[in-house]
Amino acid sequence: MLMKGTNDFSPTYSAWFGKPVVLLVVIRQCHVPMSCSIVGESFADVRIRIRPGWEMDVRKELIVAVKEDVLTADSIVN
Repeated sequence: MLMKGTNDFSPTYSAWFGKPVVLLVVIRQCHVPMSCSIVGESFADVRIRIRPGWEMDVRKELIVAVKEDVLTADSIVN
């Protein structure tokens, strides 16, 4: 059964699927960067994978920005 308005869903985060990104999320008035990859999207949530086997849903209203994670092997400090 389709609910009224469900046909209006337009995926905003689909361009980022499977890519390493950093989400800037607001939690209790603090901006928190989260390194992850986006694996899915619903009307109200974005499904992210923090590491293999660790996935969670983040409310879209809490996401302030998305940026590609350009961390390279040369920029990692041992």
